Amino acid sequence: VGSEMCIRDRVLNCNPEEIIFTSSGSEANNMVLKGVLKSGDHLITSSYEHPSVVKVLPLLNEMGVEISQVKPDQNGIIQVNTVQSTIKDNTRLISIMYVNNELGTINPISEIGAVARDNSILFHTDGVQALGKIELDLKDEPIDFLSMSAHKLYGPKGVGALYKREGSSMTP
Repeated sequence: VGSEMCIRDRVLNCNPEEIIFTSSGSEANNMVLKGVLKSGDHLITSSYEHPSVVKVLPLLNEMGVEISQVKPDQNGIIQVNTVQSTIKDNTRLISIMYVNNELGTINPISEIGAVARDNSILFHTDGVQALGKIELDLKDEPIDFLSMSAHKLYGPKGVGALYKREGSSMTP
């Protein structure tokens, strides 16, 4: 009960049933991208995502997924209006990293997630760099999927997790 309470009430504020354990944050990222998108869908992501996202984009494109990569501003931050102006009728998923792993910039995840929710679009964020450093309240945040990795919290390599909001659809 102690560790469950820590995860649910102090770190993420979510139900244990909403956590899927994976072998890494990269696997969690891939699970969302490959499990949500299908031919004819549109994905919005950024041009400076982690390689575990960027390297799967050609495969998604071959599958018939349309991809838009938004660029960060001069300060290295993805702007909400840039994401919003990229939305199309077939946009199924927006995937923007929480904290950039090279620059350390923090993206406006709550605002981007709100835009996604207002447009009935699923929202994923790679939270590997944010976990344990930024308060994450998944009950209140408009995040459908959040990727995590234990090694960023001094845990073992080869342990990751994916938060999947109850009711969010994904094919494993």
